[in-house]
Amino acid sequence: MNYDFKTKSELLNKFRVYTKSPDDDAISFKEKIKEQLLHCPELLYALHNSKFEDELFDENGKLNCDGEWDKYFMTNIRPYLYIPTSQDEVRNYLCYHIGFSEFPKYNAVEKYCDITFSIFCNGQDINDVETGIARHDLIASIIREYFNWSLVFDSRCRLVSD
Repeated sequence: MNYDFKTKSELLNKFRVYTKSPDDDAISFKEKIKEQLLHCPELLYALHNSKFEDELFDENGKLNCDGEWDKYFMTNIRPYLYIPTSQDEVRNYLCYHIGFSEFPKYNAVEKYCDITFSIFCNGQDINDVETGIARHDLIASIIREYFNWSLVFDSRCRLVSD
């Protein structure tokens, strides 16, 4: 066999290209979703991770635009379905996964993408105390606001099910 890499570094570089390759929509769409979610302070607030609150707000309660918001990724936000097991600390999760289901009629070039967001809220933190809104409803509303009819993927997104 003839491989297009000879070292581990070359192999890893080959994999890194996948994130930018237009042929691998699953990876690039997940990256776009990640970026959208991590630039949404409303969502990060609603996920209610008290460990990261100082990354989101400063001591005066102002939005900390220089905070390390990416800490929420893989802690509270996951690019795959994750069903949490027992926890030592209260934590809420937003998971997402995508799939490509079918092609539009008479068009073999474009395809439909289905994005499923799953929200898991710990029973001990089910309501947002400040607003009185159930945490999963609050998170769902924020996702709808940021994605429904948006151009995140360079074409209009449409909510199919809530």
